[in-house]
Amino acid sequence: MLNEIRTNKRLVLVIILGLTLRVLFVLVGAKYYFGRENIFVDGDTQVWVACIQNLIETGTYTMNPGHEYGFFGRTPGYSFFIGIFYLLTGKDWNAAYPIIGWTQVFLDIIAIYIVYKIGLKLFEGDKKLAVIPVFLYATYPFIIVWNPVVYSEQLSIFFLLLGVYFFIYDEKKYNYFFTGIFISTSVLCRPQVLLIIGVMGLVILFQNRKNLKKLLNNSFQFGLAVLIVYGSWPIRNYINYGKIELTHDLRGFGVWGDDALAFREYIYSVKAEWEPQFSDILHNKKVVFPKEAYISKQDSLKLEEVVSLSKNCGSGFSEWRGYWKAPITGKNCNEEIKKLYDELRQNQIKQNPVNYYLVLPLKNLQKAIFKTKLYDTKSTGRKIASLLFVYRTLLIILGIAGNFLMLKYNIVHQQLSYIILTYFLLLYLLICAGTGPDFRNIEMRYFLPADILLLISASLPLKTALEKIQKRV
Repeated sequence: MLNEIRTNKRLVLVIILGLTLRVLFVLVGAKYYFGRENIFVDGDTQVWVACIQNLIETGTYTMNPGHEYGFFGRTPGYSFFIGIFYLLTGKDWNAAYPIIGWTQVFLDIIAIYIVYKIGLKLFEGDKKLAVIPVFLYATYPFIIVWNPVVYSEQLSIFFLLLGVYFFIYDEKKYNYFFTGIFISTSVLCRPQVLLIIGVMGLVILFQNRKNLKKLLNNSFQFGLAVLIVYGSWPIRNYINYGKIELTHDLRGFGVWGDDALAFREYIYSVKAEWEPQFSDILHNKKVVFPKEAYISKQDSLKLEEVVSLSKNCGSGFSEWRGYWKAPITGKNCNEEIKKLYDELRQNQIKQNPVNYYLVLPLKNLQKAIFKTKLYDTKSTGRKIASLLFVYRTLLIILGIAGNFLMLKYNIVHQQLSYIILTYFLLLYLLICAGTGPDFRNIEMRYFLPADILLLISASLPLKTALEKIQKRV
């Protein structure tokens, strides 16, 4: 590795650039981007913390002791990772957080080199061209900003790239076994990666369909690794708690009681975002819905009733910051709230199917791909950060175009294209158009695994453009 870096000046320069950008962001830019002094901790950090801390202190991996869904609050990969630093610092989270953040910066520098190795395979050993995807990753702002935060994004991407690296280097012994290990570890950090396991399995099946012995060997390697690493999570959930849970269950969160989850599912059947209605409920203000919500007099009255209940006796709503009175700890009316929102949602799907199945998914897809600004743009840093989304959209378009170029090249290009393009389509469509509590909630970090892989394919049209520029010069 070190010899390879020393003999490639372009690679050295890009790695130094990537390191510089990451260090400068942590030391200078992060507090302006996030608008807070403690850049290492964000809203969901405590969820991973609670899971591993409860395991260490009580022997049970749960986010919310005593809650029936607390056992499934978070997949365990990232919690186990940060738990190592918690123990090394003498069980002091305040000391552990900065160390975790800087460790993730270090791992992301290694990830830059992994992208280089993938680029070498992509460009058939051409060290100059292999630097193109490296430059895109090293300077990609949406991985840089998550480096210091005690969130699972960076670690998940690190293992995802390792898995892709082993997948395309099929000359390595047991490469599919290592692929399964690293991809499964990525899934246990970020469940959105789960789809790629199925995609890779299909690619293995397709590329070995004419060689039964090779098909069985490669499938066994990959499948065994997935079963051992990722499979341990759903197996644990079923054996210990009698529940089939492949990823996580939001109901273990105090803020995601049945009442709040039912509201979110309902509002996403009416419109593409849940504000300002959600905040208006929390602050006990008048709540006005789009005209699609008032499909009948009966539903209008039911909506008025359930909003009143949400404001006054929904325990999930009451757990949110800014709730207009004290949190509800005793008797609540969550069941009634859920029942009413579920009925209203079903009526929406029945009465406004075009809006639910076509209009809203297209709005979500537009927001997912063509987002141009952050929700909070009060600070100058956030306003500047909003401009980066235009760059992100351009890279997505280049990545999609690159996938079609890859289909015309050798088998490695084709394998990568099948994986990247299929995973991109599945992830975006599922999040934007799926049904259930985990879908239609558009947060850009959920798309990060697919966006990172698109950087690899985006390097092909850039290579073509650079060659044309060189010819003209």
